Amino acid sequence: MEEDLQNLPKIRTRFRGIVESISTDPNPEKARILIKDIKLLVSGRKVIYAQDFYYSFRFRKQNLKQGDPVEFDARIRPDKRGVSSGKIRLNYPTKIYKQGPDQAGLFPEVRSNI
Repeated sequence: MEEDLQNLPKIRTRFRGIVESISTDPNPEKARILIKDIKLLVSGRKVIYAQDFYYSFRFRKQNLKQGDPVEFDARIRPDKRGVSSGKIRLNYPTKIYKQGPDQAGLFPEVRSNI
């Protein structure tokens, strides 16, 4: 597993995951979103089984529901606080996009007839 951590990108990278649950609270600092099956967008390699994020304005703006696929950029860091299901965690998610029939992500899938 240690060698797998060394093969991960050291810069902000694009990820894709699925919304597992959303917990709202009148205090915005207590609202959370759980995203599961987080993979690198470029390679499709599974990075983390699940991670908890703050349910920030950028997540709320996407009108996410349980089961929605979502794309975001994040930094990879060692997990010292236990917020993810692996030895790494993702920090500062930005450029958040909901995947679906009515919305495309930052890099929409291109289909070719080759």
